[in-house]
Amino acid sequence: MSTGFLTGLNNRVRNTSATTLGQFNNSNFVLGSKSFLSSNSLVAKIAFLILVVIGFILFVRWGAQILTYFMAPTRSPKLISGMKQGYIAKVVSQNPGVPGSIPVMRSSNQSDGLEFTYTVWLFINNLQSGSSRKHIFHKGSEKAGSVEGSFGPNNAPGLYIHPTRNTLIVVMNTFDNITEEVEINDIPMNKWINLAIRVENNKMDIYVNGTIVLRHIFKSIPKQNYGDVYVNMNHGFNGLLSDLWYHDYALSGTQIEQIVDAGPDMTMDDNTSVFPNYFSLNWFFENNQAPAAGQPNATTWPTKITQ
Repeated sequence: MSTGFLTGLNNRVRNTSATTLGQFNNSNFVLGSKSFLSSNSLVAKIAFLILVVIGFILFVRWGAQILTYFMAPTRSPKLISGMKQGYIAKVVSQNPGVPGSIPVMRSSNQSDGLEFTYTVWLFINNLQSGSSRKHIFHKGSEKAGSVEGSFGPNNAPGLYIHPTRNTLIVVMNTFDNITEEVEINDIPMNKWINLAIRVENNKMDIYVNGTIVLRHIFKSIPKQNYGDVYVNMNHGFNGLLSDLWYHDYALSGTQIEQIVDAGPDMTMDDNTSVFPNYFSLNWFFENNQAPAAGQPNATTWPTKITQ
């Protein structure tokens, strides 16, 4: 009898629970509004929308960074890649719309101020006679400056060889002074040397073959410009130049040593090669004797070989 009583009680409780709790599944029975029942799905939709917006923003930012990495100009370009004769002039345009231009990005301003570094390899054969400076490179003005052989007023920086001594002259514009100059004496001749011009805030360090040889404190802040980079103008100098390299930050001593250890690039720069292409008639005939048009001149072409 007790067993039947318990079974009946259990069935009664089960039926009551199913009837009472099951009513909450019916929206007509719940006293709250229908918006309460659908509030969880609305929150989920809003949360999902927020996640989509955040994901889209991150995608745009990362996509822009990736495109900038692959398509934007490098911030440390080689203005002269390879080796060139020191007497052949070359202008590196800073106009992005000009084919072959290599834009030099402005200094990467760190917490201590502007910073940039130029490095270049030089092989000076001898000091040519004359009273004018020998032009290696400068960034700035196209016109000649007040000093013979130099350009100005914009040099940021400018590098020249002294007219009569194996001395390099570094010129830099500042805001309070048009130019400030320093000299590096006793430059080795007839051998490759690496020169680094490192500017950081109001000081400039000059390295020769990875060793700092001079520190100059500017009287005011260095002044940059948007001018083109001119290399070996006015017949340049008697020698070779290789790997003119710009960095928009101040290289460390270790980084400069790594450039020195790598050595100069001995590959001839295609844009400044003095040798004609072997398909050119200049390759086969002396003194450009091949006629430009019309019938050949029998007295000079083809070149006669004398016994």
